Amino acid sequence: MGIPFRMRTGQWLAHGSLGLVCLLLFAVPSMAGEWRALVIGIDAYEHVSPLKGAVNDGRDIAETLEAAGVRDLTALYDGEATRAAVLSSWQGLISRSGPEDVLVLSYAGHGAQEPEWLAGSEEDGFDEVFLLAGFDVAAPGNGERLRDDDVAAMLRAAGGRSVLVLADSCHSGTMTRSIDPRIKRLGTRLVGLPPFEDDVLRSTPLPPGLAQAGAPGEDLEDLDNVIYVGATVDGQVIPELLIGGKPRGALSWAFARGVEGRADLDRDGGISMAELSRFLKETVRVATEGRQSPSLSIGGETRAAVLPRVDGAIFDRSTNGLTLAASTGTADPLLESLSLKHQGRVKVMGEGNADLFWDVEEGDVLTKFGDVVLKGGAGNADRFSEVVTKWVFLSDLYALSRDRQPIEGTLQPAVGHIPEGSPFKVGLTSAQEGYMAVFALEADGTLRVLAPDRIADPLGKDTSVEAGNPYVLNLRAALPFGADHIVMVRSSNPMPRLVGVLSALDGWPLSADLLPQMLKLIDQTADAIGIAAVYTEPAG
Repeated sequence: MGIPFRMRTGQWLAHGSLGLVCLLLFAVPSMAGEWRALVIGIDAYEHVSPLKGAVNDGRDIAETLEAAGVRDLTALYDGEATRAAVLSSWQGLISRSGPEDVLVLSYAGHGAQEPEWLAGSEEDGFDEVFLLAGFDVAAPGNGERLRDDDVAAMLRAAGGRSVLVLADSCHSGTMTRSIDPRIKRLGTRLVGLPPFEDDVLRSTPLPPGLAQAGAPGEDLEDLDNVIYVGATVDGQVIPELLIGGKPRGALSWAFARGVEGRADLDRDGGISMAELSRFLKETVRVATEGRQSPSLSIGGETRAAVLPRVDGAIFDRSTNGLTLAASTGTADPLLESLSLKHQGRVKVMGEGNADLFWDVEEGDVLTKFGDVVLKGGAGNADRFSEVVTKWVFLSDLYALSRDRQPIEGTLQPAVGHIPEGSPFKVGLTSAQEGYMAVFALEADGTLRVLAPDRIADPLGKDTSVEAGNPYVLNLRAALPFGADHIVMVRSSNPMPRLVGVLSALDGWPLSADLLPQMLKLIDQTADAIGIAAVYTEPAG
């Protein structure tokens, strides 16, 4: 990873443009009125590739909204989600609602793009599309879709009511990092469409009440009462992934956890737009190891908007276990011994997408996303065990971070694997000032203290962080190649015990016996935790 040089002033950004909008929130600064919801989740597509986690997303969103007090909720899963059912259900919600009510439209499924109907209405020349269960490229099945103009008309038909639209799908883009062919991925929520020879929707008007509500090519970003939260920055594809052993979409999962209360960062009983933005960005980025980076744009009238939250921790969804698999059955005894060593925190998978896959012959370790997290360094049981210990600790840190103030992590360059010898920057931005400790968990499990630096800062004074000002590390890709994770722990008070423990462990692989004490110390110390993943590879 190289020797870091710190920049304590100035800022840099590694985010793309807003691009594709995959979540829209319409809200006002009032929590009065009833919440009413239409929830859609589609896995079982009849004519395009099926998904695995969209129905899980829909059910999770529905459960969370009901727990938050939504009593009028219509759920359409798989074949129930026809165009006619969606439009009529939405009109029913509007007819039952009052002017102070909040309407929720949640969609999890495939997205796509098609050439714009109104020339010049879209910057990229394409309209965005949500595909419904019966969609087919041939007529009459191509009528089973919702175009962005349809969604605009639906939202306009709500009149002055507040509307929240959660859409966990995608329409264009590429993967930020390539997928190693040794890993079978779950899939993505993107379908490429050929031109329609006979487009049913061209001759099918919207139902009365919706047809007059929107204008073709209307840009919802121009509305002051709109908050757009994009599931990804421009040019990224949304992958499905395993969370808690179930296929999921990261945005839906993060949103549900946020409404449960984790996005209420100041614990005042409501979720502000700033809190929701910070929570979703970091939770999705961390859950996908940087493959998905949400973006947010807030309209002028919605900055003071507050979303309600579930009162109390009503769900026990522990997601910080680790699953293992290997390329040969001869490794099974070691995998089982690691499961015992980590006291049930590790589970062996005979098949499926394990969190960590050990290619015994090549000495590589890969993740369920298809990333090589250690290249050639796991040639024996001891080396693989050290990698497992690192990732068990990481999963614990991820779980802790979800109950703390998030620290924004950014990487420059922001995409791909960084080749050997190439420079890169990691930035960690805290919303509040305080004291910090920064360390790296290298690809092979070695811990490296980055701040305070005993050489550059022998007196240990380099432990303060400024609110809103990135703490920047200038690094260079070097052995061991794979996944390095940079961790910042922030506290309102100095952390001499934590810094002392980290310094004692500097340069050594983590020990499984020390993990409980390490985690307890960080738990007692940290007000905020930030984690940034960096993927490197050999030159050539």
